[in-house]
Amino acid sequence: MSDDAVAGDSLNRSPDFAARLDELTLQELREVVRYAQQQIRERQGKREHQQRQEQHEPSERQESVSGRITAAPGEEILSVTERSEYTEVIKREPCGEHCSNCPHGPYLYHVDEETHPDGESSLHWVFLGHVSESLRTTER
Repeated sequence: MSDDAVAGDSLNRSPDFAARLDELTLQELREVVRYAQQQIRERQGKREHQQRQEQHEPSERQESVSGRITAAPGEEILSVTERSEYTEVIKREPCGEHCSNCPHGPYLYHVDEETHPDGESSLHWVFLGHVSESLRTTER
């Protein structure tokens, strides 16, 4: 029986599960999704590792989030730091009005990989705000 079939059976046996999800705030739902995506990645990773060991194939290193971060036209990536739950990016970027002060910043972002229901993934960027030069140089 597939994992999807087991999940469907579990939901049918616990009708209050959907009702409990309906009661969550938007932020709580996002946390549930993030947790579920982490569990999926971990379980898929364990399954793939086990399959490789069974087939005696060498492990292929997945491309890290930082390896997928590139500067868009007019942007300047100042730093990329891998953390356990996200990748921290500090960059300068154009305002879109092509002013004489472009690029602006530096700005801090948290970037993580987001897996979609179809199995595809993309980078999810969360803007955290402006980083002062003095703070940036003392932390690095």
